[in-house]
Amino acid sequence: MTEPTPKSRLPRTVTLLLIAAVLLISVGALMVWWPYHRNQTAMAEVEELGGRTKTRIVRPFWIPDAIDDEYLWLFRRVNVVRLSDTQVVDADFEHLQGLTTLEYLSFNNTQVSDAGLKHLRGLTNLRLLFLYNTQVSDVGLEHLRGMTNLRYLALNDTQVSDAGLEHLPGLSTLEYLSFNNTKVSDAGLENLQGLTKLRNLMLNDTQTSDTGLGYLRGMTNLQRLHLTDTQVTKTGVEKLQKALPDCKISWTPPST
Repeated sequence: MTEPTPKSRLPRTVTLLLIAAVLLISVGALMVWWPYHRNQTAMAEVEELGGRTKTRIVRPFWIPDAIDDEYLWLFRRVNVVRLSDTQVVDADFEHLQGLTTLEYLSFNNTQVSDAGLKHLRGLTNLRLLFLYNTQVSDVGLEHLRGMTNLRYLALNDTQVSDAGLEHLPGLSTLEYLSFNNTKVSDAGLENLQGLTKLRNLMLNDTQTSDTGLGYLRGMTNLQRLHLTDTQVTKTGVEKLQKALPDCKISWTPPST
């Protein structure tokens, strides 16, 4: 009686290597697919709310330039979200978490509040943030501390006051700040002294006075300063103009 021929088996080392290769490929595929899926989900949610998005290809370093963008659809990422004049609420911000390629966000004329802004932590590539006429207050600005690439921040018609400006000194890349019709006064402007890249500052309809202008004298890159409906006097404007001769100052006398 002949013994059955034993089944051939792959060496243990080869088997382990094959398993490792399969796992590696699976993990790699997931790492590519999951960000794409998350971005697509966020786009769908934004559109359902009546907003708009824009995307761009974020080419990984390991993909050669010879490969055209049309083949890289899995690497398309959201970089612009517009939700102004929509019914967006704070809970909807959860869909934006993890979209680290976002550069532009607008929520003007919405009911967005501080609770919504906490979901924006980690969006360190954000460059422009529009929050006109929202429920954002001083507490919400604390969530912006890590946005070290922010260039443009608009907070007109919000509940922001001097206390909120204490969270801004670390945003040294800011070039445009707008506080029209807020509770900002001289005390708050002291926190802006280190923002030396600032080019445009809007303080219309605030409690700013000549005292506050003293904190702006070191902003040598400032090109436009808006001071309509403030407590600033002609004397204060003239002194600041001497310190910042290249800055165009728009000003109206204090109402009597």
